Amino acid sequence: MVERGQDLVIVTPSDRADFLHLQALEALFGPKVDGRNAVFLLSSNTEFRERFRQLAPTSIRPPHDKSRYAREETPIANVTKDGSLAKVTKNLNHPDKPARFLFSYTSTRIPSDEVGDQVRCVIYDDSVKYDKERLLRLLNWKQRNDVPAIVYFTSNPTSDLVEKLRGQAFLWTWPPQLLSAVVKEDQDSRNEWIRTDEEGSPTTRRAQVVARREQNRVSGLSLDVHTCGDGDLLTALKRANDRRAKFEYLTRELDADILKRGQQLVRYALGSFRELLAPLDVADFHARRTTISSRLAQLDRFAGRIASDPEANPATGTFRDVVSALEELEDLWDEAPANDKKQGVLVNNLLYGALDRGDSISVVTATESQQQALTTFLQSEHASLYRELGDDLSIHDTHSVRSAHPTDHVVLYGALRWNDRDLLRTDVSSDAVVLAYPIEMGLLHSQVDALEGSFESIADTTFWNVIDKLTRIATDEPADVERVNIDLPEYEEPSTSDLGDDISVDEAKGEDLSEIVRGYETDYEDGEDFDPTEYETSSTSQTTTSGGWTETDLLDVHFDDGLSMYLRRDSELHTVREGHDKLFKKNASRLKEPNVVAHLEDTDDMRDQLYALIRERGDVGLYYYANLWKVNLEAALEETGDDLDDFIEKMEQQGLDKGRGTYERWYKMEVHRTRSKKSFWAIAEAYDLEGVKENFNQVWNAVQEMETIYSRLKRALRQTALRSAADGTLDDVMLSESPDIRLSDFEIGKYLFRLEVYSIDKGVEAKSSQIGRLRGL
Repeated sequence: MVERGQDLVIVTPSDRADFLHLQALEALFGPKVDGRNAVFLLSSNTEFRERFRQLAPTSIRPPHDKSRYAREETPIANVTKDGSLAKVTKNLNHPDKPARFLFSYTSTRIPSDEVGDQVRCVIYDDSVKYDKERLLRLLNWKQRNDVPAIVYFTSNPTSDLVEKLRGQAFLWTWPPQLLSAVVKEDQDSRNEWIRTDEEGSPTTRRAQVVARREQNRVSGLSLDVHTCGDGDLLTALKRANDRRAKFEYLTRELDADILKRGQQLVRYALGSFRELLAPLDVADFHARRTTISSRLAQLDRFAGRIASDPEANPATGTFRDVVSALEELEDLWDEAPANDKKQGVLVNNLLYGALDRGDSISVVTATESQQQALTTFLQSEHASLYRELGDDLSIHDTHSVRSAHPTDHVVLYGALRWNDRDLLRTDVSSDAVVLAYPIEMGLLHSQVDALEGSFESIADTTFWNVIDKLTRIATDEPADVERVNIDLPEYEEPSTSDLGDDISVDEAKGEDLSEIVRGYETDYEDGEDFDPTEYETSSTSQTTTSGGWTETDLLDVHFDDGLSMYLRRDSELHTVREGHDKLFKKNASRLKEPNVVAHLEDTDDMRDQLYALIRERGDVGLYYYANLWKVNLEAALEETGDDLDDFIEKMEQQGLDKGRGTYERWYKMEVHRTRSKKSFWAIAEAYDLEGVKENFNQVWNAVQEMETIYSRLKRALRQTALRSAADGTLDDVMLSESPDIRLSDFEIGKYLFRLEVYSIDKGVEAKSSQIGRLRGL
């Protein structure tokens, strides 16, 4: 491009160009251009200057042609504020030789015209602050000094820089096929250069980082949206967002400048809540200028300015509604459960998910102050997690992540700020998670559309023909336009990332047992009359053997002390980690050695104790009817002397066709209800259980009610017992205030186990009744 005298904008495949000092070398030692022998590099990254300084002839490594650069040492100079040069290095043999590598970290420092006529190429890094006035000054300087070309490097195809230069520079973006071919060729030719030993030079280590990030893009970037928010917090977020939308509608209708400023302030305030990955007080402590509280105070003051403006005051009430909604959100924020906010989901699902997999993870915050706040939060509130992740955890802001080392996963803080939306194509990992509230879906959709639209518009320019030809030569395929591969849910649709799908910290607390019993409204006396002549029995030939039907593709998990358990792959388990005092939920398919499983074994003794608690409610009728069928059946079996075979024969005479295992559990009264109402009637009819038949609906409904209450009691007991086992508060945890019931009353040690996984057999078969129950007790 230098020879052709044509400007070029390069949309880099990685988040950040990392070898511009080598591009400067190529420009310096390329074909001569009218005696011009200097290159001017604009970048806020002063490391480029130091890297160039290190490129003495003896330090050049393959694949660069050492002999090309060994002819002379290249003096380096900084561009000063007035445009003169301040030398950084000199040619040892010719101290007066003019500088050839010119460097500036800001676009306000451009070489004077006396120096400009020696520049053959400008390399412009988009890390340098851009605005129209500064760019115009650079372009005027280029035209005044007949500088052949400026090559712009940017990772953001949607930037104003690209839009401004679209009509006067060629635009280059990498088609996926061509990038893949070039990366493969690089890997084949640079195996010795890009080695993995720790003794490599800084340049070599940077090359390894770039190579991994480019490989991420070649292999395909996958972005999942992980939504969060529930209960009062979600309602408050939606309310604030809806009121913001109404105010923005009025802003467009009234078209008053002060309302446009108010719209901006509202977006900043709501965005401050959306971006929080740390508690509010921690984030405010680290905020450099504007805390959320000060933003809301600013909005409150601004309402007065709107009211006093004749053109804007019709929007005063709507604006105050927005402010009120945001203040309510602030009041609610600290009290909302952690898992309803991004901070809880980040820790309990995503970070623990990465820890459980043994993977590395990067977290991206919106600002440097929020990066510091998140670090403080993890170090103080989640010290065990932070310590255990160690070097596998990196916390970045949107600036530092562009040059970060790749990790297995990266978490973005949500719908990005508009100027950072190009990070939706980040290659710091091939697996990215966007952590978002439902109210962010609209912004996320628009950001994806903007990115893809920008790539499509670049493909509409004339230079795309050149890119397409190069792609066809290298791959025999036409050039495709880059796409953002992100799984975007609909606006109100929840979404879970693969990383946080089946592991989380269980923060639910067991309910008060007495509240469950006394607060439950029963309706066992209601219901339509049951007509036994209308029922038809169904065959369940699966249950042909004792213990239920056989299931396949199970896990047989072996624990220490000779205990084991059959589990389905999607069975939900609770595990504990040493030093974390937390209870983790995960699918059985994610178990591995040496996970520790917390398990509460369901026994008849525990059922009897909970049934005794149900009797405390004083509803004699419920307890009487629920047990009537067992009392009557037990008496009938004792009177007839029927064994199991006799029982089965009578059941089949009623038209039932069940498996022997099912009949055996009925006969032994190991079940507390049959699956179907029709089977229940068949038992009453076969043994002429008059008390059951006369009050059949009450008996059936009472059985269901008792089982419902029992299930809730067992779930509350299990939840409290498992959490207590994790945090060490097992002995004196209260389950009920009146009557006073504690975990220790249940002799919980008989039922509660901490089991270390020893080995796992996969693809085994077992009876359904054995699944989830400990063997070897």
